[in-house]
Amino acid sequence: GSCAVLPAGETLSQERMDQLELEGVEDESLGLLKDLLPHLSQPQFTVRWRWSAGDLIIWDNRSLFHAGTGFDEKLHTREMWRTTVLQE
Repeated sequence: GSCAVLPAGETLSQERMDQLELEGVEDESLGLLKDLLPHLSQPQFTVRWRWSAGDLIIWDNRSLFHAGTGFDEKLHTREMWRTTVLQE
């Protein structure tokens, strides 16, 4: 996948998206994220979910980082759905 830090309302051109996605180019703005990651991943800013049957988790990718942690895939099924809300 690709990632870039942009000011609110700014977009990337299709050509730039192709460079990031297809050519594996890393956007220079990722340096900012790499610098912030040690701060963002401190325990006071993290949640580790302990799953129970019937749980549903929803998050906003615009506002947080998320990462799946290891689980026993022989015992459990991991099902993920992506939903995108569009402005009208």
